[in-house]
Amino acid sequence: MGDSSVHQEESIILNVFTHPACNGCGAAVEMSWELSQELNGIQLKTVKLENSEGLKKAQDFKIKTIPTLVILKGEEECERLVGLPKKEKLEETLKRHLN
Repeated sequence: MGDSSVHQEESIILNVFTHPACNGCGAAVEMSWELSQELNGIQLKTVKLENSEGLKKAQDFKIKTIPTLVILKGEEECERLVGLPKKEKLEETLKRHLN
């Protein structure tokens, strides 16, 4: 019986910056969703750049290319992957930050 607050502190946030006109964005979101279901401790957030809220967040993160996947631990950026990574690379990166 684990303490859920411990898992909360260890969790990471995976932000996927996407746009409907982007060819690789759908695949990036799907892959990220699958990994967030397979691995414990990942919160997935999809940031859609077709609205002002998404555009503001992209500016805050200085996003220049989509898809871009930004991994946060707390408020701090740990790593970002620009473009569509291979699933194995994304999984390896996420696991590294979960430990």
